[in-house]
Amino acid sequence: MYGHITNGLNNMSVEDFWWDTHNELKKLGLTRKFDRQVKKMKTQEKHKYKDPKQIWEYALNKVKNGR
Repeated sequence: MYGHITNGLNNMSVEDFWWDTHNELKKLGLTRKFDRQVKKMKTQEKHKYKDPKQIWEYALNKVKNGR
């Protein structure tokens, strides 16, 4: 019924993901670091074919885990 809202893998809508990610970054004080990571990824070949949600997921994990 709500297949158009979810990504098919879980019940979280894309909008919920963006909102939760934004709030988590703000709470942890990692917004600037996250923005720099996303900007860096846009120039890297290995991330060329990732969709925006995949990029945000990768960047969030990267800045939270300090890798």
